[in-house]
Amino acid sequence: MKDDKKKMTVTPGEAVGTVAAQSIGEPSTQMILRTFHSAGIASVVTTKGLPRIIELVDARKRPKFPMMQIYMEKGIANKYEKVREIWRKLEDVKVSNIIRQFEEDFRTGSMVLDLDKEKLSLYEITPKFIVGKLSKMETITADVDGDAVKVKVKKKESIKAMRTTFVHVLNASIMGVPGINKALIQQNEDDTFYITTSGSNMERVMEIDGVDKWRIYCNDPFEMARVYGVEASRNLLANELIGTIKEEGLTVSFRHIGLLADAMTYTGAIRSAGRHGIAGDKDSVFARAAYEETVKHFINASVFGEKDPLRGVAENILIGKQIGLGTGKVKLAVKKEDIKKLKSK
Repeated sequence: MKDDKKKMTVTPGEAVGTVAAQSIGEPSTQMILRTFHSAGIASVVTTKGLPRIIELVDARKRPKFPMMQIYMEKGIANKYEKVREIWRKLEDVKVSNIIRQFEEDFRTGSMVLDLDKEKLSLYEITPKFIVGKLSKMETITADVDGDAVKVKVKKKESIKAMRTTFVHVLNASIMGVPGINKALIQQNEDDTFYITTSGSNMERVMEIDGVDKWRIYCNDPFEMARVYGVEASRNLLANELIGTIKEEGLTVSFRHIGLLADAMTYTGAIRSAGRHGIAGDKDSVFARAAYEETVKHFINASVFGEKDPLRGVAENILIGKQIGLGTGKVKLAVKKEDIKKLKSK
């Protein structure tokens, strides 16, 4: 325990920001960019490796592959049928997902949807249920035609207008939560079940009965901040960064990751580490210029008459001045009486 405590101790005056930047940046450049493609295996696609780290550090407004892990309340977590009922409410099923093919007839302004029986059985829906959903659209009428659904435009207009209407029909949502493209039921080691989704919509998922509202995990920091607050978002950023690095077989101390996550969120909002966030908001003109867009920063500083306090590391290195960290943090004072004694000797 004492050895672990020694490893965690930071020497007074340590340049923790610079050490953290180097500790994260060096292994990140070593990462191997790997793409996984598992044919025939049901899985949720996520961004991994260096692209994911860039996505997090740049504070992208929306991840390329948003996902959620949804856990159930204790009473139903080990009951597959109950979990399956919740699963049916999650996946955003569109008309295009449950048909084998469709035929358009622009002369009569109608479209026939050939339904896929296997998909109807999987989602436990009927042609009448689909007609009921489509009938809510004001521009069309829908009827059951044997094993198919016939859609007809109320007002025959141009071919372009009818084609646009038919596209809206194909993209119409039949059931599920908007934004969740795919959902999979998975099992833990303790025989409890949880659901992994491709796509996210935490606000709507929290409204579903049986879902544990305090155990919904989402890989989107902005959505997490909107629903659970900035502290939860800070923890998400740190966990996602450390998890992504570990997946590549690399090790970085959590202290460095935690410091970066704190710096990105301490203002109460998520900011990127680049020129549009932390680096661009520094008080020092030299520090901003050292990062990117050097000429622009110097011109703006001269136009507005900015002063540089020279308190940071980068700006003092730039002008050749000793930085206020490490041995440079220590300042010595000598009494006048002592100086006189030294001179007299």
